[in-house]
Amino acid sequence: MTSPVPVKNLLSLLLLSAILAILILIISAVRPSILPGRGELLLTGGFALATLASLIVFFRGAGKNPEASVFATLIALGIKLLLSLVLALLFFLVLKNRDTGSLLLFFILYLAFTFYVILTFLSVLKKRSV
Repeated sequence: MTSPVPVKNLLSLLLLSAILAILILIISAVRPSILPGRGELLLTGGFALATLASLIVFFRGAGKNPEASVFATLIALGIKLLLSLVLALLFFLVLKNRDTGSLLLFFILYLAFTFYVILTFLSVLKKRSV
């Protein structure tokens, strides 16, 4: 996992997480009524960790034969889905975030990180023959 492609993608994940966290902090400072103020940065960190786990599984299996690459891609997407489900349960049931702002923030972050994962998978798989 020390080739330049995974390192570049992991650094861009870190940058995406930092940008989203800064945007959440700015929105909370400018308009505190939009976000409830409980667990936004925890939610961003949770999605970043789910995405990181997905990318690690993908890059471990992407360098192998084409069949293993396909299975690694599917397993990575499944891991991201399951970890996001666990994160949703924690965010909504344990932290009791049930207002509209929390729900909207959850789906915006879910879509942002999922879009990042899919673009990363596509860019890596384009370069390799599958």
